[in-house]
Formats: sequence, C-alpha cells, structure tokens
Amino acid sequence: MKNVIVKSQVNTIFEKKIANLKKLIHKTILSCQKYKVLDILSQNDLNICLTTLESIYQQINIILNKVNNNTSNIEIEKDLTNLISELTLIIKNFGTDSLSDLISLVISEEYNEEYFFKSNLIDKFNIIENCVHPINFKYINWKNETVNNDSTKKVLQKNRIIEDYMISENSENLDCFDIARTSKSFQTKVYGMKVSIHDYKNKKTYIIACIVDDVLLSCINSVYIENKLESLNNEKPSDNDFDSESWQTFMSSLTLKELLVYNNSELYTKYQGIINQVQLIKQKTISQVVKEFLNSELYGQRTMLTQLLIKTKQPEFQYLAYLLYDLLSNENNGNVDTQEQTLLYDSLPWNIKKNFRDAMRQTIQYTNNLYNYDNNKIPLEQQICLLKADDNVKEKAILKLKEVKAKSEDSGSKAKQYLDGLLKIPFRVIKEEYILTVINETQICFKNMCSKLQSNTINKFNQIIIHKERYTNIELLNYINNISENYIKETISASTNKLINNINMLKKEAIISINNYINYLIKINNLNYKKLIYSGKKISEVQNNISKFIITYSNNDNIINSLYSNFSNILGTDNHVEYIKSLNDDVALINKNICQVTKYIEDVNTTLNNAVYGHEKAKRQIERIIGQWINGEKSGYCFGFEGPPGCGKTTLAKKGIAHCLKDYQGDVRPFSFIAVGGSSNGSTLEGHNYTYVGSTWGRIVDILIETKCMNPIIFIDELDKISRTEHGKEIIGILTHLIDPTQNDSFQDKYFSGIDLDLSKALFIFSYNDVECIDRILLDRIHRIKFKHLSLSEKLIITNNYILPEIYNKMGFDNIITMDNTIIDYIITTYTNEPGVRKLKEILFEIIGEINLTLLTTKNNNYTFPINITIDDLKYKYLKDRIKNRIQKINSEHCIGVINGLWANSVGQGGLLPIEVKFNPASNFLDLKLTGMQGDVMKESMNVAKTLAWSLLDTEIQARHLESFDKIKNYGLHIHVPEGSTPKDGPSAGAAITTVLYSLLAHKKINKNIAITGEICLQGKITAIGGLDLKILGGLKSGATEFIYPKENDKDFNDFYQDLKDKTILDNIKFHSVENISEVLQLIFVD
Repeated sequence: MKNVIVKSQVNTIFEKKIANLKKLIHKTILSCQKYKVLDILSQNDLNICLTTLESIYQQINIILNKVNNNTSNIEIEKDLTNLISELTLIIKNFGTDSLSDLISLVISEEYNEEYFFKSNLIDKFNIIENCVHPINFKYINWKNETVNNDSTKKVLQKNRIIEDYMISENSENLDCFDIARTSKSFQTKVYGMKVSIHDYKNKKTYIIACIVDDVLLSCINSVYIENKLESLNNEKPSDNDFDSESWQTFMSSLTLKELLVYNNSELYTKYQGIINQVQLIKQKTISQVVKEFLNSELYGQRTMLTQLLIKTKQPEFQYLAYLLYDLLSNENNGNVDTQEQTLLYDSLPWNIKKNFRDAMRQTIQYTNNLYNYDNNKIPLEQQICLLKADDNVKEKAILKLKEVKAKSEDSGSKAKQYLDGLLKIPFRVIKEEYILTVINETQICFKNMCSKLQSNTINKFNQIIIHKERYTNIELLNYINNISENYIKETISASTNKLINNINMLKKEAIISINNYINYLIKINNLNYKKLIYSGKKISEVQNNISKFIITYSNNDNIINSLYSNFSNILGTDNHVEYIKSLNDDVALINKNICQVTKYIEDVNTTLNNAVYGHEKAKRQIERIIGQWINGEKSGYCFGFEGPPGCGKTTLAKKGIAHCLKDYQGDVRPFSFIAVGGSSNGSTLEGHNYTYVGSTWGRIVDILIETKCMNPIIFIDELDKISRTEHGKEIIGILTHLIDPTQNDSFQDKYFSGIDLDLSKALFIFSYNDVECIDRILLDRIHRIKFKHLSLSEKLIITNNYILPEIYNKMGFDNIITMDNTIIDYIITTYTNEPGVRKLKEILFEIIGEINLTLLTTKNNNYTFPINITIDDLKYKYLKDRIKNRIQKINSEHCIGVINGLWANSVGQGGLLPIEVKFNPASNFLDLKLTGMQGDVMKESMNVAKTLAWSLLDTEIQARHLESFDKIKNYGLHIHVPEGSTPKDGPSAGAAITTVLYSLLAHKKINKNIAITGEICLQGKITAIGGLDLKILGGLKSGATEFIYPKENDKDFNDFYQDLKDKTILDNIKFHSVENISEVLQLIFVD
C-alpha cells in the first residue's frame, strides 16, 4: 500500500512537470511566431523551431502515457531529461517568452527564489521578468572557481562592443548590455540587449539575448524605474545643457532598455553626445545631411531623427527631421507610407513620436510663415481691388496689369515687377501698440460714466465734474475715487432705505414670504448669518430682522438683485443694483487702465536702462515722446541721437526704443537700419525712374515691404558722414522732405512715381557725431537728443556689469580671472583715449584671450585660480606691444610766450593745447607767421588777438617796441600750436592767443598751472565756447590746477559739476569765470 502511495506522488510530480513543459512549449511557439513577425527569426528558423517543438510535444504525450501506465520512474526520468535537453537547445537558438521560464528550465527552479527574491535585485528582476523576452542565449564556463571579485573586475564600457568572455568575468548578476552594435536586425538594434545570469553552482555565466517591450515608463509601477529616473535628474551635471528644454525631452524619451542598460554617467555622456552631434549637423549643408542620412542604414536614420527631435524649441531641426523622414517615401517611387517609414516611426519612443507630430505641425506653420500664402492663387485683379490704397493707385496698378497681359512673358517682366512691388506695399497698415489705445478707452469709459450720472435724477454729483474733451490720469483718479467713496455709497444707502421702506409697508403674508426667501438665500450662498425666525414674533420684529439683513448685505449685488427679481410685483422695479454694478465696473476698468499705463511707463524706463547704462537725460527725452503718444497725438517723430562714437546710440535705438513699443501680441515695432555714411546717390533712398533699364524701388519702399507696416522705426546712421558732393546734397534734400511732418504723408519713390506713401506715422532716428557737419535746414526738423561721453566711473560700471561678463562667457570662463577697478582704471587712462568703450572692450578681449590661449597650451599646473591680473602683468606681458597714450603735460616752469589753451572735438575728446609765440625777423611790424596746421577760423582769431593785445599795452611799451623795430627789424610774431601734424581750428583759443601775445609784448611770465578757453572780440569780451566739460577733464589729465572760462558758460560748468560722479578729482582745483580779457590779465601772470 505504501509503494502505491509513493508511486502516486511521483506520478503527480511527473504530471506537473509535463504540464509545465507543455505550457512552456506553447509560450515558445507564440514567442517564435512573434519574433518572425519582427524579422528576428527567418522563415527557415521558424520552420525548424516549430517542427522540433511539435516533435517534442508528441514525445511529451508519449511520456505522459508511460506515467499513466506506471512505467518505471527511471525510464520516465531519462526520457524527460532527454526531452528537456532538446527543448533547451531550441530555446537556446530561438528563445522563449519569459526569462523566468528559461532560468527554471536551464539552471534550476529554485534559482529565482534564491538569488533574486531574497536580494536587492528583486525590483530590477520584476521589471525584467515582466517586460523582457529571451531570443537566444549562450553560456560560458568560468576559468576560475568564482567570478572576479570587485577589486579585480574591469569597468565595462557599455557604449562599446563588449566580448562575451568579458561579460562573464566582470559583470554583475542581471547586468544588461546593448547589442545594437553587433546585431543585424533592426528590431534587435532598437529593443535588443543581453542579460548576464551567473550560475554559481555550476560555475557558468548565461548570456541571454532579449527583446525589451516598448512600454511607457510613466505607466510602469516600478520602484526601480522611479528611483533610476529620480537619481538621473538629481545627480545631473551643473552644465547649462542640462537645464535646457532638450534635457527634459531626453529624459522623457528614454526607453526601458536604456534605463536597464546604462548607468547615470553613461546616460549623461549619451545626452552630451546627442547635443554635440546636433551641433555638427547644424554646421553641415543640407545636401551633406541628406546624403549622410540616405547612406545610413535604418537604425542610423532612426538615431539621426531622434537626435534632431530632442531639440523641440528650434524649428529648423524640426523642419529638417520631417524633411529627412519624408525622403524615405520620395526614394521609393513617392509612396505615402513605405515599410521603412512605418518601421522607423513605430520604433520611436512615445514622447519622440509626440514631438514628431508637433514637428509636422510646426513645419507646416514654419513654412506658412516663410511663404505666408501663394499670391498666385488670388487673381491679380482681386489683389488690386483689395489694396488699401486710393483709387488713383489702383488705376495705375490696372494699367500695369493690362501691360503685363498684353506683352509676352519676357517683355512684360518689368511691368510684372512693378505690379508685384506695388501689391507688397502695406498701404494704411499701422502697427498699433496696445498701450496707445488704453487712454482713449479710458476717456470714452469716463464720459459714458458721466452720462450715466447725468441721467440719474437723484444724482447731484455730476455738477462737480468739469466737462471737457480730455482728462489727465490724476483728474480721472480724483473723480472716480470721489464717485466710489461718496456717490456710490450714498446711492446704495438711498436704495437700501427705499427697499426697507417698501418692505415695511407690506402685509404679513408678503413679509413672511420675503423672510422665507432670505433664509433660502442664506442657505444656498453659505452666508454666515443666523436664520430669520418669524414664528411667535410680532410683525414689526420680523420687519426689523429683514431690515438688518438687507443693511448687512446692501453691497452684495446678487442678494439685493435676487430680492427685487423675485418680489418685483410687491417691491416695485426701482432697482439700483444694475446701475451701481455698471458704475463699479466702469471704476474698475478706469483704475485698471491707469495702472496699466503707470506700469508701462515703468517698463519703458526699465527697458531703456537695460539697453544701455547712463544717458539719463537722453532716456528722459525718449520717455517724454512716448508719454505724448500715450496721452496725445500718435504722430511720427524724428529723433537725432547726437554724441561721440561708442557710447550706445545705436544700441539704445535697437534694444531700447524698439522694445518699448509692443503690440497686442507682444511683438516689438519693426526696426530697420539705413547706413548713409559716404553715400553719394539719392536713388539709394528713393529708387530709380521706372523707365531706366534695371531700375528698382529705393530703400524706403524696401523697408515698408519688409516690415509690412507704414510706421516702422527707421534708423539712419552716420548722418554727418554723407558725401559733400552735389549728390550728397540730393540725399539731404530727400531726408529733409522725408521727416517734414507737413510733407511726409505724401512721400514718393521715383520708381512708383505719382503714388503717395504716408510716412507721417513712422519714427525716424538719425545718428551722428558732429552736429556742425549737418545741413541746418535738416537739423531744424530733428529733435536732438545729446549723448554725453562716458565718465571714468561709468566706464568702470559698464566694464564690470556688461563687458567682462560677456567676454568671460565667450571664453568659457567662470571665476577664472579677477580684475579690480584699479586695473580697469589703469587700462582706461593709459591705453585708451575715447569717449565710449569700444577700444576698452578690444583691449580687454585681447588680455582675456591671451590668458585663455595660455591655459590651453600650457602644461604647467601651478596656476592659482582665480588669476589676479596686476599692473606689471599689463605692462610687461599682455599689453607690452601697445603704445601708451601720450598726454600733453603742462610746462615745468612759468614762461613768457607760452600758454595752456584747451581743445575738444566732436567725438568726445579733449585736452591741453599749448600755444607758443616768439619774435622772428619780419619786414613788417608784428607780421604774423602761423604754424601748426591752423584753420581759417583760428587764423582770424590770431589777427583779432594781435590787434587786441597791442591795444592793451601801455603807450610807453608800444613806443619802445616801435623804436626797437626801427633799429633791428626783428618784430614779426611767430605763433606755433603743437602738434604740427594735427589740424586745428575754431575760435575758442582767442582769449589764450591774446594773453600769450600780451605776455610776449609786455614781457610777463604766464602761470604754468592755468589753462584757459574762450572766444575773443576786439572789445576784449570773452564769449561762450563749446565742449567745456571735455576741455576741463582733458586739462586735469595734463596737470592744470586752475581753469579760466567764459562767464557765459556758467550753466555748462554747473551741469558738468552736477553730472560728475567722482567730484574728488576737483579737489584743490580752482575755476574762474570771466567776461573780459582784463580779468584774465589779473589772474594769469606771475610776479
């Protein structure tokens, strides 16, 4: 009996094992059929696999019969062992569905329990068990008794080809490896990987090739995946590339295979490789990219598309990705969806697919933005009729259309060009900034409010409103605050009292109905108010309770409105709720619009400050004009940015004014640039006559077509550099008419003769350095905005806050160099002599570039960071080849016939100008000999000064000089103004020349520390000059400690003193303002 029981138990075990084998065969058949569909197995492989599995299945049935017939256990065990060996061989070559089944069959059924379920690999094993399917495997016997320990294991680079023996010796259990480099099948390249399983008992390593399911990571409930993604994001490098949109796209496009195969460091490297590859693609031509794409196998094409689609925010990459994908159909006889396209698209990660769909939409939108629409689809006749122009323009267009139709394609091309250009001109299209319409909306709203107040018979408030066409924001605020604080409250109070009086006159039934409705309102509106009880109370108490409720919620429009609407038959229709609500809405709108205007003005100030540093007066004038547009007329305007080069004129226009003017979509006013420096032909601006061969329209019309509006910002640079020829005068004439507000509403291009172009709303900005070189008539029409030269303190701020950060960023430096203000000050004063910062920026770039080159080429690792630059470094290392500024210094001693004059030019420079005079042989008494490249105006000043200086002498001295002349004939005057090669002109040296001549004739020494400037006349009056601030600053550099200037320039001196940031440079410096040469003579001589 006992043997029968044992036999039964053994049979049960056999039956269970046979059932498991049948199940495994069934799963293996299905998996092999799936692998055939995926092109992992060939048809021949599938035939061999299915034939063998069918044979094994039949053998299993035979063994099952033996079990049922109580055949010997030994024989059954032997048959099963042989059968399992055959099945193992099939699975080894063709795979199966489950990794767990494979392990149970090949290693042991207890392996998973022993090495996975009771270890920290459980989370990883669970995800592999559910989503990874074996396609074949091999095993490698260990050379040693154990797997290499941690100290002897080599680090495996998973982005390279790894031999199986390396996996056996150096991998961990469940380590995964990519097989894209060694596999030939597209599916295994995309989804395939190897998994290493160590059989510690039999001293083997199983290397199992698998296919990973393409599952959404966001839909997997796995601790392993969650931890992996979290650590991947938290431990990312601090590089800017990892804070971009591209990194987030890369993270969301990771597949399960990539997370199983690669560690964090390898994924960071992979992402960086993608970014670098995209940059390489960007540097190639389209033909190179297309050739490379078409020559790649399908997996390489998939890789390129994925790399391009990582850059979601750059339309050109999206466009290129769609173009390349579309080429696959073009290369196959134009089929819509080829097998390759389908295979490639289906293999993309889900988020990349979504990006690809977006790329298709963006490509269409991008194309539409470029091409806008095909004008050819709209008949020319309709395009002409739809022109927003006058009838005479349309008539000219129709005439050209007839000419196009009457002539052949070649002979009619000129008329076609004319017509195409005319149809592109945006007649009456004005870019309107939303803020410019807010004030009008506010004015209309307030006037409507006044009408409501006036129509209300119980209102007396409208009597205190002064009715006029426009109100300022302050007036509006005062009025609406008064309306809110007084009138609305009074109206609500009167309306509430009237409602309460009406209720008090009602009968009991009506009052109870109102009481019940109020309780209903308390409930549905969740009001913090006790329920009104009328039971057992007098009607007067109920009325009193209702009155208290109405007073409490008199400001709640919904409550009061509900009472009126539900009891209109007994309370009447005199309801002020809608009236008060309307007033409150108007007040809110006006307040909102005024706040918008205030914020906009603040934003304008911020925008201008961000554009350039300093120039507060220039910015204030710009704000005034914008304020005029907001509150008054929105006419065009003409600014003249006047100042030295390199101080920010163009930047303020391009990044300042243009960004202050934004429309409803936030797009800035279109900005166009015209450089007229050296121009000598007016056709550049207003085109050629239509009849000329090769004629076309001018730059002004071009700008209107490009900007698609009639009120762009037109920046005209280098106005003072226009050619001085007759053609240059032609350009001046064109510009004069262009900016004249009485004429520029009918500007005509020569090419489109007879067609008026309204440029009265355009904003013109001229930029120039020397105002003296500009035509007076043109200058009279320009609103001049003066840009002053940058002071030393301003240059230091600009250098530290703008120039150095920009250069460091270009060089890739982060806390590598320190350069304090002492060093920057030394560079500015020693190597630059400019009003702006262009040369300073060039020198700083040279210094930092030299340091960068040194760090790239040196093998010395003894550098201490940050590198501290010293003055000696500048002198003997970085700037040793640069010539230092040569500054004209004052004399070392007091002299007769030598005086310190002062000079300034139109480019923001100034300095000391020594004037020297001596007697020389001459045939005529006091005959002048002038050297030093003096101009005509300066020569006239010399003659005036000679006459005046002679008249200031005592008669005794005059007589002595005349007597000496008769004796030695050595009484000519030689006046020299160093440096001899530099041209000099202007009247401002008159006072200095008079004084130096008087010094020679009177034999008096001039104080070497005094510098003087001022124009002179024969009456001895000293009159105003220009550039006083530049002259004083230049004189200070030269060592002058006293300055004499015309009293008429007192305002200029006060402005200079107020604007001066570092007033310590004027310590111990004396200033004298004078009106007459006699005052100078009292100050300037030494005993």
